[in-house]
Amino acid sequence: MIKFSKTERSEYKKYKKHSIDDSIARFLRSKDKSSFGSKDKIFFFKELAYMLKWWVGLVQAVDTIRDSTDNYAVKDISIWVKKYLELGKSLSYALSRLPDYFDEWDYSVVRAWEKSGNLPLVLESLAIEYEYMKEIKNKYIWALIYPVILTIIAVVAVFALFGFVLPSVFDIANSFQGMELPMMTRFLKNMSDFFVENRKYIIYLLGGFLLILWMFFSTDLGKKTWFKILFSIPVIGRMTKYYYLVRRCRYMKLMLISGMNYVETFKTLRDILNIAPYQNMIERVLQWLQRWEKIYDSLKYETNLVPGNVSVLIKVWEETANLENSVDNVLKMYQEELNMTINSLSKVIEPIMLVLIGIVVVVIASGVFGLILQIMEWAGI
Repeated sequence: MIKFSKTERSEYKKYKKHSIDDSIARFLRSKDKSSFGSKDKIFFFKELAYMLKWWVGLVQAVDTIRDSTDNYAVKDISIWVKKYLELGKSLSYALSRLPDYFDEWDYSVVRAWEKSGNLPLVLESLAIEYEYMKEIKNKYIWALIYPVILTIIAVVAVFALFGFVLPSVFDIANSFQGMELPMMTRFLKNMSDFFVENRKYIIYLLGGFLLILWMFFSTDLGKKTWFKILFSIPVIGRMTKYYYLVRRCRYMKLMLISGMNYVETFKTLRDILNIAPYQNMIERVLQWLQRWEKIYDSLKYETNLVPGNVSVLIKVWEETANLENSVDNVLKMYQEELNMTINSLSKVIEPIMLVLIGIVVVVIASGVFGLILQIMEWAGI
């Protein structure tokens, strides 16, 4: 257990206290800690790298970050890292003692580079990797969410039409006793009546269904099922496969450059990729490595997760003993392919949604205009 001196405790209390109120300060502090993400990690690594490049001592650099930031989580990190450094521990050790903020990849890569003595380069490389992965992750998530948003908007619009707009139109038709409604109008009226009479049950049923789905996809079986569904969708499946392939390769490239051996690289990769299908695949690769057998013989059966071209490049690596070049070739091939797939997804989704919405509009318009013409004919206009 680390003990703080009186001076350090008083300094620690300075930022803990807030001019507004101590309870608000505690809330902000807990919020910063819970929301600490790649953006804050990029800031910490970049600031540290820049100061070390300018020959600022590591302890002094950490101290400067603590004083210059308003983020309570970064202040916490700086205080603890400084304390471990003053005890003679390495930066990688300090990061490994802060699992709420840093994962195994962070401190494993830093530990590997500490041996070479080029710490500023690895910190800057980590920041660059997190910036790239944040950008590509946002693109990937938006590409997945975009069709869902369009679908939700379309469903809500149809529900509002059948539940609120069309009933008012059909009330006009009810005032003309004995008038026979057109077939399309009768269909729309029956649908509208169903929505109005069962509105509560539909909302409850939909809410319950979404809750069950959320609970199921939170389980290990649900996560495996979710990825099976993603991989089975033509464009989205290819995009998902390319996204995780690029992630793995960029992680591997930095770990290999830092001097980690193949077994360490794959073990770290398995631990940081918290996705069951990929963890199982990497575990099988590790088993082949530990038996001194070829990785290609394992990966060639993983075509649902790894494109065939990648397996061939891995085979070339095993024959030339240069995995780093093979990873570079994979990135050259698939980073651009991933961007093109993400951009093409919206071009595929939008026409499909426009056609579906157009069909709904045509059906509703034909029913409403058919009713108007029938009223005019029945009234002798």
